[in-house]
Amino acid sequence: MNVGLNEYTLAIITTDQNIKNIGGCPVFYADDSKDLQNKAMLMAKCVSGMVHEIDKGTLIVVKH
Repeated sequence: MNVGLNEYTLAIITTDQNIKNIGGCPVFYADDSKDLQNKAMLMAKCVSGMVHEIDKGTLIVVKH
């Protein structure tokens, strides 16, 4: 039996400076699209997570 949180959002990476802390999930700001992709991929590798696009300019790193 697997008890506990199995899927959760680890980080939000965005180019939108208007997005603030959402429910305790850390928000990281990127300068441009290239920086956005780079930061998201590095974070995902570090935590063995997956990157999903939420909106143009906003990605999340989730653990499945």
